[in-house]
Amino acid sequence: MASQNAGTYGRPGKLMSNTPQNIFIVEDEVVVAFEMTDILEDIGFNVIGPSIHLEDAKTKAREGDIDIAFLDVNLGNNKTSKPVADILRERKIPFVFITAYDADQISFLGPDDRVVKKPVSSQKLIETLRRVYPNLET
Repeated sequence: MASQNAGTYGRPGKLMSNTPQNIFIVEDEVVVAFEMTDILEDIGFNVIGPSIHLEDAKTKAREGDIDIAFLDVNLGNNKTSKPVADILRERKIPFVFITAYDADQISFLGPDDRVVKKPVSSQKLIETLRRVYPNLET
C-alpha cells in the first residue's frame, strides 16, 4: 500500500531543500506506527522512531534532530503525549497530535495545537505537512 504512494508524492531521496527531512513519530499502536513510517519513508522522509513508550519518546524529543513530530495523544496506561509535546514546544519544533478523539476531548490541547483524526492516510499526512510547511515540495 505505502509504496503506491511514492509515485504520487515523489520518490525517496528527491525532497526539495525547503522540505522537513526528519519526522518523529510517537504512536503506541505498533501497526499504525509502522504504517505511518512506511508512508513517510516511501516519499523520502527520514523517520525518527517510531517511539511506542513515553520515556523513549521524551528522550528522543529532547535529543533528536527533529523537524516535525506526529504524536498519538493516548499512549496507553493512562499516559499521554503531553510531556513530549511540552519538550517539542520548548525546542520550537512543530508537532501534530494524531488521535481518534475529537479535539474538544483533549484536555491539554493548546489553542494553536494541530490535530489530525485517525485513521491516518498518506493523503492526510501530506496535507498536514503542507499546512505546517506551506511551501512543501515533494
